Amino acid sequence: MFAVKRSLKLNNNEATLRAKHEAWRQVVFNFGFLRTLIYSEGKLSDSKAIKEVKKVLTNYLKKQSEFA
Repeated sequence: MFAVKRSLKLNNNEATLRAKHEAWRQVVFNFGFLRTLIYSEGKLSDSKAIKEVKKVLTNYLKKQSEFA
């Protein structure tokens, strides 16, 4: 078995956009994980857990300069 490695040759704008999207993906994953932890502990119902995650996400986005 063999593998072929490929790499993208990105200019500065494309590299910046890629980094932004990767960071956003990580934020969404972390908050989804937070939601599952809250829900699995049985502290909140599903709808209340989603509301709590939305509060945290909204407060996080308010601190970002591009979303102010």
